[in-house]
Amino acid sequence: MIAFKWLSRGAIAPFTGFRWPVDGSWVSAPQSAPEGSGVHACRVEHLAWWIGEELWRVELDGPILERETQIEAPRARLLGQVTAWDPAAFVQACLGRTEGFAAETPTTELADYVALIKTVDAPTAAFVASVAAVAARGTKQAFSGERAWQARWLSRALDLF
Repeated sequence: MIAFKWLSRGAIAPFTGFRWPVDGSWVSAPQSAPEGSGVHACRVEHLAWWIGEELWRVELDGPILERETQIEAPRARLLGQVTAWDPAAFVQACLGRTEGFAAETPTTELADYVALIKTVDAPTAAFVASVAAVAARGTKQAFSGERAWQARWLSRALDLF
C-alpha cells in the first residue's frame, strides 16, 4: 500500500529520532513490539493531522491497521520525498482560511488567531486554523472539517493524486 509519512529534516522520525534510509531499504518494527509500535503513515485525507518538515511517499507491507488519523504496518520503505511541499505556502493557506473565519464572525478571539498564524510554523498554523474554525462555527465538528479542507489543499497543492 502506498501512503505518506511526515518526517523531520534529514528523513528523521519526529517521535523516535529514527533515521530512515532514503535508498528504498525496508524498515521493520520489532516483532515483539506491542500493538501501536509499528510503522505509522497516513492517507491523503489525514495529512493535515501530522504535518512535519518533510513529506515522503512510503510503501507499507503486511497487515494494515487502521487508526483514526493514521495507518500502521509491520514494515515500510521510503519511495521518495514530495519535494513540492512548501510550508510557507501552507501557512498562507491557513492564514487565508482564518482571515475568512474572522471576516464571517468578527471577534477578538478570531483576530488573535489571525495574528498568531502569522508567527508560527506549518503544523501550528494547521492547528490554529482548526481551532479558529471551531470558534467561528460554534461546533466541535468544525475542527475535523477544517483538517479535511487542509488535507484537500495539500493534495491539490502537492499533486498527490
